[in-house]
Amino acid sequence: MMILPIRRALVTLAAVAAAASVVPAAASAAGDTDVTTFSAAQRAAALAYWTPERMKGAGADTIDRVEQVAKRWAGPGPRGVGRLFFTEAAPGEPPLDTWCTATAVPSKSGDVLVTAGHCAYAGLDREDQVVQVANSVFVPGYDQGRRPDGVFATRALAFRHSYVTGSEPDVAMVVLDPRRGQHVAQAGTQRISFDHKGTTQTAIIGYAGSKAYHGEALMWCDLATHQDPTVFDHWMSTCDLAGGASGGPWLAGFNRWTGTGEIFSVTSRGTLDYDETTGENKTLSLEGAPLGADAKSLYEAAEQL
Repeated sequence: MMILPIRRALVTLAAVAAAASVVPAAASAAGDTDVTTFSAAQRAAALAYWTPERMKGAGADTIDRVEQVAKRWAGPGPRGVGRLFFTEAAPGEPPLDTWCTATAVPSKSGDVLVTAGHCAYAGLDREDQVVQVANSVFVPGYDQGRRPDGVFATRALAFRHSYVTGSEPDVAMVVLDPRRGQHVAQAGTQRISFDHKGTTQTAIIGYAGSKAYHGEALMWCDLATHQDPTVFDHWMSTCDLAGGASGGPWLAGFNRWTGTGEIFSVTSRGTLDYDETTGENKTLSLEGAPLGADAKSLYEAAEQL
């Protein structure tokens, strides 16, 4: 049994062919917050890179079994939730197309998303070289190739420096460009909380990359969650969403009919087991990163980017 980040990183022919086009983004640090920024040229290249075919191809290959607890979301998607596509580029290796789940939240700029830290900072390779995140775009309401509100380019990624050094907190903020004069918040947001406590009935939502829908459709769990003070106050659940659900919202007070609630955590990692009889990975449980003071400072910093 292994504990791994809940995220799929799948090789595609398109990604390998695009190796020469990946250009590192600029990185800077402001206090305890690290910021990766993308130039206007990089943002335009990202929008051109993610064709509908590439988006579908990102989840075409998987060994994750179909969820047993989580179910397909039916009807219009929850407000603000979407698929965050990006490329991971390790020095000397072919780029890998992948994705996470992210959610638009209210902000002064109208351009801010919340997701997991490992969806913004991909870590180090075996040679201790930084794996670059490139070609980052967000598609709110993505559903089996449909992009009802278009594609938004990422202009900045913000995460705590402590995530770089110690993998906590696994939270990041994504700042988008407006699209044709429209801010992503105009397509819908979810409320966000930075001080949630106590056992909570929770909607956990994500673009899981299992064999059920290969990341092409939203899956969700509706169950009770609790906080574990022995694991960095992470939230615990029996939800079994597969890779690709990383960064997805954990929503309290969720109204199924309006598709709204309050985010108090994002999917961080899961307990996985490999089934030798079927050759599949299966998710046994999920952990959610808490949104506390560190996340609030990220949110405030992202509003200024």
